[in-house]
Amino acid sequence: MPNHLEELYDYEKLSINIILATSIIFLIGLFLNFLDFSNPLTDFIYEYYLNPIFDEEFSDAGYNTVNTMTYAFILAMFVVALAAFLRYFDIDSSDYSIIALFPYVLWASFGEVVEDAQMFDSDLAVYFVSPGIHFQTATWVIISGTLAYLIANNSKDNDNLESKLTTFSSILILSHFLIYSWSISNSHTVIDNDINLAPLKIIGLLAVFLPQILQKSMRVFTPIQRVVYVVGIGGSLVFFGALSSYAMSVPSDELTLWPLLVVIGLPSISAYLMYIIGENSAKELYENGLIAGVLPVSMTEEEYINSQSEEKDLIEKLRKRAIGAYPVVFLAVAGQFLDGLATWIGIDYFNYSEKHVLSAWIIDKFDTAAGFTVVKLGLGGLIWYFFTISNFEYRQQHLRLLIGLAMLVVGMAPGLRDVFRLSLGV
Repeated sequence: MPNHLEELYDYEKLSINIILATSIIFLIGLFLNFLDFSNPLTDFIYEYYLNPIFDEEFSDAGYNTVNTMTYAFILAMFVVALAAFLRYFDIDSSDYSIIALFPYVLWASFGEVVEDAQMFDSDLAVYFVSPGIHFQTATWVIISGTLAYLIANNSKDNDNLESKLTTFSSILILSHFLIYSWSISNSHTVIDNDINLAPLKIIGLLAVFLPQILQKSMRVFTPIQRVVYVVGIGGSLVFFGALSSYAMSVPSDELTLWPLLVVIGLPSISAYLMYIIGENSAKELYENGLIAGVLPVSMTEEEYINSQSEEKDLIEKLRKRAIGAYPVVFLAVAGQFLDGLATWIGIDYFNYSEKHVLSAWIIDKFDTAAGFTVVKLGLGGLIWYFFTISNFEYRQQHLRLLIGLAMLVVGMAPGLRDVFRLSLGV
């Protein structure tokens, strides 16, 4: 039997080993706590990781220097390890995958706002606190993708395949609705304030039929992308329905909608401008079988740098403009801009406070949250520059995709959460 570990890059093997070692150490700490055995490891885990998560459910705490640095490091390791996993299973590495995963940014953001409004009962609330919510989001992605993978690889008839994908997508969305609407309907906030859940029920049940409604428009996706995409949208709509119910219970003079226009509008415009500026260049490269920043099959970066060819000349001529037209880039850049705007408006205009350690330090140094927005704009520029100068080997396309996704998630997800919170007065 072939040893698939031999197909991994050394840095991928290292990342996988680090994740395994970290998981084992974490589980040992929990097991020792289960045995009621006092030890420094368990105390460390609870002090810096678990207790902040439990506390955040009530006090919006949750971040310190230790867990912030750990989360950032583990996220980087997961990006590298997951890229190897996706390549092994031959998952599509095109930008259609980033589009298919984009709804889960909304899923996580809306879910956190529902938790901020204390609309989940005590059994589920803790699972919507960062970073736990991101693991929960990943679980739904894995369930959706695995189900689609199994269906696609065990279906011989294309018509039958489409019917199965649509049916099982609806079942997964219905599962969302049943699990989360049950928790919401039993929460103290909903019961004590007699919140009308009609919007949740109407929007949630309509979401169940989304796979049928969007069936034709999703044919550009692979089966896996299709199920992941529509289940993400459906789940997001369930949470949006919950937020709609909450908004109806809030007096109209306590709702503030203008931040939504600014925080979502300006990054959307910037993303659109990046796309239209680079559209023709990206199209020309595509017509020649090329992607800016992705090397031809079996070519290393060193070979590319030392090579001379018409393909290389074309890539170097067009890459600076073309790179902005790829969703993996313009969504990541827009996400950073969005987060910066949301933080600025929330802190300087609505008296919110910053709980992330590094972000709070930056704001303190500038003595205004507007400085944080400037830093975020600069980070967006660095992301664009990184993809402009980087040369990913053909086998590293999944890594390219996941780096962009990580930058998108860490920017846009908290930004959307912040702006919806302040709009609803949560």
